Amino acid sequence: MLSQGARRWLTVRLLTLILVAAILEGIAFVAFTSSLLRDKEFIWRDLDALAAPPSQALIDSTRATFWDRDVGWVRRPSTHRDLGDWRMSTDERGARREPLDVPGGLVSAYGDSFTFGEEVNNNQTWPHYLSAALKTRVDNWGETAYGPDQAVLRLRRNLPAQRTAVVVLAIMSEDIDRIVNCYRPFLTRNSAMALGFKPMVVDDGKPRWLPNPLQRSETQADFSEALRVSREYDYWYLLNRERVRPHFPYLLQLLRATAYALKHADAENLYENREALARLDFLVDEFQALARAHDFTPVLLFIPGPADLQRFEQSRSMRYHRYLAEMRQRTRGTRLVALDLVERHFQPVRFNRRPFKGHPSPYGQRVIAALLAEAIRPLLSAVR
Repeated sequence: MLSQGARRWLTVRLLTLILVAAILEGIAFVAFTSSLLRDKEFIWRDLDALAAPPSQALIDSTRATFWDRDVGWVRRPSTHRDLGDWRMSTDERGARREPLDVPGGLVSAYGDSFTFGEEVNNNQTWPHYLSAALKTRVDNWGETAYGPDQAVLRLRRNLPAQRTAVVVLAIMSEDIDRIVNCYRPFLTRNSAMALGFKPMVVDDGKPRWLPNPLQRSETQADFSEALRVSREYDYWYLLNRERVRPHFPYLLQLLRATAYALKHADAENLYENREALARLDFLVDEFQALARAHDFTPVLLFIPGPADLQRFEQSRSMRYHRYLAEMRQRTRGTRLVALDLVERHFQPVRFNRRPFKGHPSPYGQRVIAALLAEAIRPLLSAVR
C-alpha cells in the first residue's frame, strides 16, 4: 500500500493535471468563442442554413426576371433600374445600353460586374469609354456575379448572331473563386441570391461542363434537386465539411483546427490550386476555340480585385501573376492577346469607388478602357 505521503503526492499531481487541463480547455473555449478564431477560415459555417427553400413567390419572380437555364442568370432586355446614385439599363438584346450613337459589330465585352459597370451609370462603364476611344459601339455583355465560366457560355450562346471582330473576356482576379462554385450562397456565405445556381466546369479526370443545377425553376422541389447537385460538386461546400465545429472538448477541436490549417494552407488562394487552374485553363481553351470557330480575335484581360490591388499598392506580386505568365507561355503563337491591368501605370487608391473596396470608379473604368484601346486599335485596322 502507498504511504500517506505518496497518496498526498499523487493527489496533488492529479489535481495539478486536472487544473492544467481545465485551464487549457478554457483557453481553447475562449479562443473559439472570441474574435480571435471565430472568423477564421478553418471554422465550420452552417451553409445549409443559407439554403432554406425559397417561397413560391420568390421562385416565380426570379424565373421571370433573373433565372436562365443555360448560364444561371441574366438581366432581361429593355430593363431599367434606378439605384440611387447610379442608374443602369439594357437594350433590346439584353446588353447594357450604350449611350453613344455609333456603329457596332467590331468589339464586344464579356465578364462580371467589373465589366457590366456595377455602381456607375451607362456612360461611365469601361465599354462606354472604349466605345468613345475606338469610335465604335462596344457591346457590353457583362453580368453581375458572373464567373468566367458563365461569361464563356454567354458568348457561346450569342454566337454567331452577336459576333464581333474582337471579343474581350475580362477576369477580375477573385473570379477564380467562382469557377469552382455552382451555388452562390456557398461562396458568399449569405442568402442574397437564394436561387443563384450556375453551371461550372468539373474535373472527373478530364474537365467537362456541369450544367446549371437549376434546370427547372417552377417549384421548391426544383430548388431542392438543384441544391442536392450543388452539395455534391461545389468546392466551397465540400471544403466547409472538413472545417472544425467548435464543441467540447475544445482543446481537441483546437488541435483539429491546427491540422486543418496545415493541410489547407492555400485553400482560399485558388491560384495555388491545381484543379482550379486546370478549370481556368479549360475556359481559356474554350474561349480560343470559339475564336477559331467564329473568326474573332480573343482578348483576355486580368483586372485585380480589391485585395490584389492592395497587394499591388504595397509592391507585392499579384496572386495571379504566375498563372498569367504560364498561360502566356502556353498560348504563345496563338491569336490570344493576354493583358494585365497592373502593367499599366495608374493610381490604385483611386481605382475603386472607395479605396480598395467595391467596383471600379469612373476613374478606374477609364484606366481599363485606355489599356484596351491601346491593345485593340491595331487589331481593328485590318477589318475597318
